[in-house]
Amino acid sequence: MAADVKQQLIKPLNQRQFELYALSLERGPNFEASHIFSAYQVGGSACGCILRDPEHGAFTTLAMRRRVDHLWVRVDEGGPFSTPEAALDHLSISMRGGEPPEPLPPGARRRPPLMQAGARGVSPEFELLAGTVSHVPALMAVGECYLALPKPDANFVTDLQTNNFASRLFELYLLACFREQGLIVQQDHVSPDFWIEKDGAECWIEAVTANSETPRAGGIGDWVHAPEDRRERLTGAPAERFAKTLRGKLQRNYHELEHVAGRSFAIAIADFHESGSMVWSREALPTYLYGLRADVEGEGAHRRAIGTSIANLTGKHGIPAGLFRDPDFAHLSAVIFSNAGTLAKFNRMGFLAGWRPPGLEMIRRGILFDRTPGALEPIDFELTVGSDEYQSLWPWGEAWCQELEVFHNPRAAHPIPFDLIPGATHWFERDGDVECSTIWANSVLSSITHLRMSGEAATSSPDPEETKHA
Repeated sequence: MAADVKQQLIKPLNQRQFELYALSLERGPNFEASHIFSAYQVGGSACGCILRDPEHGAFTTLAMRRRVDHLWVRVDEGGPFSTPEAALDHLSISMRGGEPPEPLPPGARRRPPLMQAGARGVSPEFELLAGTVSHVPALMAVGECYLALPKPDANFVTDLQTNNFASRLFELYLLACFREQGLIVQQDHVSPDFWIEKDGAECWIEAVTANSETPRAGGIGDWVHAPEDRRERLTGAPAERFAKTLRGKLQRNYHELEHVAGRSFAIAIADFHESGSMVWSREALPTYLYGLRADVEGEGAHRRAIGTSIANLTGKHGIPAGLFRDPDFAHLSAVIFSNAGTLAKFNRMGFLAGWRPPGLEMIRRGILFDRTPGALEPIDFELTVGSDEYQSLWPWGEAWCQELEVFHNPRAAHPIPFDLIPGATHWFERDGDVECSTIWANSVLSSITHLRMSGEAATSSPDPEETKHA
């Protein structure tokens, strides 16, 4: 009889869904030498996994339960066990299915519920997230990342629901990237936004988004295409927008704060200055940071990329180029960038984690970096999210950090070790050239995710809101 009850209560869990829940752990779903052998859940209140150590062949268990405020907390670790059956017997007990949620620790406050709209109402972006079937996967992923935040500030939910939707979503994306790579993430100070640490290496990170001077210009709206003139795209208004945003943050002198002084400090930035700008504005950022414009010289087989030094950006303000050249900013260790802190990314990750509304299909179309020696053009791709071909682009399938880039300041007083953020693409200066290092054979430079719903909601065109996100 007990065995029958156990079979009814315990069900296999999508491993990627468990990994999303495990973002709430101190080091996220990173278990060092061990890897997830199988995952299970008991209703919506408990989940757990069996881990296998490939070197010793032993099995261990990890059980997590919801608190009364819905946060996941670790409640048990067991093992080692010689067989997965023995491990499952222990896990089935330690998850404590059917018991009430875990209590709040003394002094802990409940964080505001994500779905309870405040007096200011909600923005079109939040309404799209919370009110459409096509974005249910994103809603679930956003919700779990919000619960995984160590200490969100009091305005987080209000901001996410209203005019600061993009900046708060970017913070959730950064958290997922860091925890996925096994970093300890803390928010014990009002600013900067994050402190990350791994194996003794650490860094303070302040997150910011490049926004338009025109209210709501970067939200849902008509697609704004890239400037046709390449120099304008590299050194004009897009570069100036990055420059003004970064300089605005640097004027706050975070490096002089007692808890930051003498330590690595980076600014993480995403671009939302126009609808769709994150798809094409990326190359303006390194142009500004290093003061080098990427040009092409030669013909045919002799074509090659070169870096042309520039003194100023070509926008209307004539901002000096080469932020990293300025010794006054040696306290800036790096600039972290991603064009994937978007609804589309959260929608794909939720979809891959198993939240798949009936009839929803996702098609991701974009360009991959061509690592063939001498190649100057990217590789086009168009694949169904969740297909074997899509999953095979990367050894472990799509990850949060694959679009994360770290631009290192060559004059940094406190450099960031590459190993601190191993899943990012790292850009650095060597012998006057800017080079990159990455663990990924396939790096997406930009993409669009098309949504298609069958049945009553069938449509032959891509979701017009979704296609604006990189």
